[in-house]
Amino acid sequence: MKRTIGLLITTIGILIVGGYIAFTPNHAYNPGDSVSGIDASAGIVYAGFITFGLGMVTFISSLPYAGEKSKNA
Repeated sequence: MKRTIGLLITTIGILIVGGYIAFTPNHAYNPGDSVSGIDASAGIVYAGFITFGLGMVTFISSLPYAGEKSKNA
């Protein structure tokens, strides 16, 4: 169950990052423009990276250690 939740959170993080990078207009990436930070949605992209990282940590913590037998077997 924990493994599935970790993969779900990881997938949501990837979709957030990919969606906001793909749907940000090209003219919004200019760092000299004061409005670009809002238009580029950098905060949401970083939140997507954090969500992806939390999902990976959750998934990896559900895996058994090297050499350890699975609890399900």
